Amino acid sequence: MTLTWTDWEDDPSASDGTPPYIDWLRTVTFGGADTRDGLSLAPLPLSPMAARICGQTHRRAPLPGFARPGPDDSVSDDPLIELSWMPDQDCAVVGVIDSAIALSHARFRRIDGGTRFLSAWLMNGTWRRGAAVPFGRELFRTELDRLMFSALAAGGIDEGRFDRAAEASQYPHPRGDRRLDTHATHGTSVADLAAGFDLRLSSEDEKRRRLPLIAVGLPPRTSMGSSGNFLEFFAMHAVEYVIDRADRIWRACGHGGEGGFPIVINLSYGLQAGPKDGHLAVETLIRAVDRAAEEMGRPVRIMLPAGNDLRSEGAAVFDLGRGRPGRLDWRIRPEDHTPNYAEVWSDELPGDGGASPAHPVAVSLSPPFGPDGPASRGRHGQCATLVDSERPDVPVARIYCRRHDDAADCGTATWHRVGYILCTGPTLEEDRLYGAPSGDWRIGLRSDGDATRAFAYVQSDQSLTFGSDTGLVPIFAHPAFAPVDEAGRAIDVADYPLDGSAPRDTDTAPPMRRRDTLNTIASLCEARVIGSYRATDGRPSGFSSAASLDPLGDGRAAPTALLPGEDGAARWGVLSAGSKSGSAVAMQGTSFSTALATRRVALAMLDWLDDGRVGEAPGSEAWFETAALADEATAAWPGQTVPEKAGFGRLAAPASGRMER
Repeated sequence: MTLTWTDWEDDPSASDGTPPYIDWLRTVTFGGADTRDGLSLAPLPLSPMAARICGQTHRRAPLPGFARPGPDDSVSDDPLIELSWMPDQDCAVVGVIDSAIALSHARFRRIDGGTRFLSAWLMNGTWRRGAAVPFGRELFRTELDRLMFSALAAGGIDEGRFDRAAEASQYPHPRGDRRLDTHATHGTSVADLAAGFDLRLSSEDEKRRRLPLIAVGLPPRTSMGSSGNFLEFFAMHAVEYVIDRADRIWRACGHGGEGGFPIVINLSYGLQAGPKDGHLAVETLIRAVDRAAEEMGRPVRIMLPAGNDLRSEGAAVFDLGRGRPGRLDWRIRPEDHTPNYAEVWSDELPGDGGASPAHPVAVSLSPPFGPDGPASRGRHGQCATLVDSERPDVPVARIYCRRHDDAADCGTATWHRVGYILCTGPTLEEDRLYGAPSGDWRIGLRSDGDATRAFAYVQSDQSLTFGSDTGLVPIFAHPAFAPVDEAGRAIDVADYPLDGSAPRDTDTAPPMRRRDTLNTIASLCEARVIGSYRATDGRPSGFSSAASLDPLGDGRAAPTALLPGEDGAARWGVLSAGSKSGSAVAMQGTSFSTALATRRVALAMLDWLDDGRVGEAPGSEAWFETAALADEATAAWPGQTVPEKAGFGRLAAPASGRMER
């Protein structure tokens, strides 16, 4: 194997707006083709608001053929809304955007046994002619109820039979989604914590009636991408869908007048790497949604997780002043079945940078026992590729250079940044893949001008097969960074003494850091961003990500607040619904804290509606600040927190009707 880097050259994918993650996946995994193993990468339409933001109508996204319209099919403009029960004006809608949601679960039923879901969009479902969704399958309440009652068996609902009939579980297709046939799923647990109720408790009847749900079932990881390559595409569709269907149902119910149902949307997904300045396309869309809701006078609250990446060893900031170089190892693991990604971003630069701005920092990337390259700074729209002279047509690694700015919000960019996206192939060699070397890849950074800072992040990585661990997350490695203390305890951003004294900063070994690990799509201030704490003593959870002390652009300096993400040091996670009725499972992470925050806001919305919609609706930043102050005073937890980790502080979990552990 003789590896060489090409010089910077024009990147054809930049001219048509294809993101680097998508181009690299198509190059390495699909072999440059549009189809592979039952998946198609043919372009799909962006959601209407996303199309305006991105300046394009379509984008490549992998979905199986059965989930796509045929070449001669057209998507309907108006869905046929079929509801066996109409929600009243005193209802608030809870939107759950997640994977593998058990739609027939007893925690999501009405008192008469029917479903509380007004509609559900299963993005991996079979597309039906005349549907009003651009891919996948949409079901309204009447069809869901019919399928549920068709699955009656021995006085109960055969939920597995329902899942197969609704295509929430897909056995006939090799690319079908079968996660609901495991004991627990992320989506069911999140939906339960956000809006699940015990059918046996009559005290919950009114809450069940007044909190209907709209679900979006995200496709499997084979379509989302091992590194969340397509999360933005599907998430933007999902957010617009929830709001559109809630408003259409309001009108179909004949409620009329201004406003509509208050909406609380739970999107418990995220990314690890990115610009983190509040201006990704999905963040711009959320900001536009928030602005439109304010103008309409109807609240829409979008809840996002802070992320679980504080201990991921995947964030670094470099001080490149006075010509000092920066160096860092990017440790890529052997037998990894998925591509690996990292990003290196510049500081903010004034203006739009022109047609092809150069990155102010030069980057070099060298594989283990391989050459450094490229030798100079890249410009927007360029790429450099690492190839083996024996197989020059099969890339081993690539660096893309792309511009990022705030133009989508204000029309003309007031600032821009330039980023390098570093990509390698899987380290597992197989017939259709050319394995990249595993080990420490050396990243070198050098500033030739006035630039003094660069920001580096490792991207998320998950196995494409549910339950597998074949997708191995790389890390950064630096001799000055210690992941644990002398007693073997993982180090947090602060030590949180139990005597109530001020926490001491423990994140003090540059360039790597634990701060600035906040979920990349949760960097904007218009969404609520929720972290985790331990319910027994209030200690912020070690996995819960922290914001940067010096955020860039319009990024966040702190999450909004913390809610429980683990019951105690010896009681892992928080209890939630398993994938079938009557089962329970402990799940841990900020996704589940976010779901509890969604539940708390949704219940508070009902009180706000009872008061005649007077004053600011629950779920604003100010509302969380007030609630945190009150709950902190009541609980009297022994230790303090720090804002970049805890935001306004800790909120108690709302009652879920479950027995305490």
